[in-house]
Amino acid sequence: MKKRMMTWLLVLLTVPSFAEQTEDDLLIYDAAELLNEDEWLELELLADEITWRYNCAVYIVTIPDYEDYGDSPYNAAANIYNTQDFGIGEERSGVLLMLSTWDRDYALYIRDGYAKSMIGKYALSQLEDEFLDDFANDDWQGGFEDYLNTCADFFEKAEQGHPVRKPLTKVLPGALGIGLGLALLVCLILKAKMKSVRKGVEADTYVSAEGLNLTERYDRYTHTTKTSRKLSSDSDSGGGSSSCSGGGGSGSSGKY
Repeated sequence: MKKRMMTWLLVLLTVPSFAEQTEDDLLIYDAAELLNEDEWLELELLADEITWRYNCAVYIVTIPDYEDYGDSPYNAAANIYNTQDFGIGEERSGVLLMLSTWDRDYALYIRDGYAKSMIGKYALSQLEDEFLDDFANDDWQGGFEDYLNTCADFFEKAEQGHPVRKPLTKVLPGALGIGLGLALLVCLILKAKMKSVRKGVEADTYVSAEGLNLTERYDRYTHTTKTSRKLSSDSDSGGGSSSCSGGGGSGSSGKY
């Protein structure tokens, strides 16, 4: 009976609804029937506790085929989130993990705003690592528990003012490598543009075209004055990266 009810609720995803999440609404929708009754109830209670403790909803949706809801796993997750009464508050804060069982696809959708401030790009990759190894072994309950508990851990750290960010030990080596590479490139360019300079061995080398009137019959070389200027060049650089975004949020997708 519970499975039929959840499947029926998921069918309602085709009907737009924009009411705010309430404490009576479900957070776990298992239309693919990966969980038994006890597993579903345990996860539902855990998701509910995390959601209202941190005022950021955590959802799990399993479906047979994502193509029923979008042209990609990520778009399907975004469509499911945004056409339903998912999220808390004006920003509709929340995180959704969707599994599509037909070809073993998953997607994470993080609503822009409060939720995204707690789970950034680096935290998102860490979150994936927590559940993908479970799903690879078809351990659905274990994977969902890891997902929910990791979300709670990230929310707690963000509330304490320490959101999960990429450690400096991983950022600095790359930045230093890029800096050193650019410095070396500039030095090589400057060296290639410099004219060779050598000391003249005869006085005639330092005589101008107009000649030089000497009062004595000897020449003494004292010094050379060298004038240099800084070489500068204007250049434009740009780059881009692709990531899952759109529908009021961002996230990731892949295979499990």
